[in-house]
Amino acid sequence: MKARRTITGCMAALWLCLGATAAGQYVPLYRGTSGTLYLNLDRIWSYNLYEQSRWGAGLRYGTLLWDVEGYAGYGMLDRQLKGGVSGALHLGGSTLYAGAARDYQAAGSRRLSVPSLRDPASLGSFMSRRMSDRMMLTAGLRRQHHGYLWLAEGNVLYGGRLFCNEGLLYRVAGDTIEPETLLEARLVAQSPWGLTAQLQAGVNNPGRRAVTRLLVQYDRQWELNPFELQLFLQGGATGRATPYVRMFDLGGTFGAPFCFRQSLLTARPNEFTANVFAFLSLRFGFGRPLFEGWSRLFQIGTSPRPFIGLNAAWGHLYGQDPEGGMTWEGLNLQAPLYGIAEPMAGVEGLLRWGAVDWGAAVAWRMVPPEAPYRLTGTQDNLTLMVTARLIF
Repeated sequence: MKARRTITGCMAALWLCLGATAAGQYVPLYRGTSGTLYLNLDRIWSYNLYEQSRWGAGLRYGTLLWDVEGYAGYGMLDRQLKGGVSGALHLGGSTLYAGAARDYQAAGSRRLSVPSLRDPASLGSFMSRRMSDRMMLTAGLRRQHHGYLWLAEGNVLYGGRLFCNEGLLYRVAGDTIEPETLLEARLVAQSPWGLTAQLQAGVNNPGRRAVTRLLVQYDRQWELNPFELQLFLQGGATGRATPYVRMFDLGGTFGAPFCFRQSLLTARPNEFTANVFAFLSLRFGFGRPLFEGWSRLFQIGTSPRPFIGLNAAWGHLYGQDPEGGMTWEGLNLQAPLYGIAEPMAGVEGLLRWGAVDWGAAVAWRMVPPEAPYRLTGTQDNLTLMVTARLIF
């Protein structure tokens, strides 16, 4: 409960501040004749279940031709400093970039977009637990043309896993972190209508094990006045020898106080893993408030927008037993072999306070009776959440 209160309080305060200062991720601090110095709002505070709160700062200096960026952050639970520097050279529609950093990566992450405090519903990464500590060197080329984006990137990653089957590992607790190296190439293609594909290939040591991973997603929203429809589809597959850190984590955000997009709301963190998977998130609701009210005296209001939705996922592990379980690299894994579905409903904008519309949502876990991950208690299948949307 303490963690839930910490997330809620910090996010509420930061969102109110963000809404009052800027509509973008970068806030200009100084404008000169040759370039501009920016503050990166997303580097001030972040949260995950391994570090808990991370506090820091990020700066970027940009011109029309080039920019440089740096950041630093300190985790309150692991008591480790992270940071990095990067630079980019802009050549028409192309960008050459390179960087170096020491930071954490969530094992099995399926995210192709960067979570931002400006978009509260995108912050499902708050529930990430299994991290890898990485020293990272990155170089690549990004090109945009007629709304399409193409990216080719090479990465060298050295570090170790901050978890084992029994739980999380911490250097400050004297835990031993086994060294691990990953050499990897990454290719990304993105269309203007919401289709994105990412291919990763490389070698992981120890063991010189091949890493192959394909992730495809479709993310689109339609305005159907007065309604709106949001559709998110995602699927992927890995090679048979791919290590756990590059498999697909289908764990969810159960236990978090907020309703996040593009994740299973009733699944526990790291509950499911897959080599092959499919995920659906569908949401339909009012794009405009049913009505609006505002109190000048109390500076609060209401602008309710009801919605309904459905999340669903299926996954498979190479070498799994008949119930979808297996042990891989010392970890006991479970695939959602029989599937999982979550009907949901809610109302956004019940309370408008400051720069945030607050609401409420509920989701229910539905699993076939024969699934080994079926839960029977109401409190285990039902989750009540807060919704939040920044308004500018």
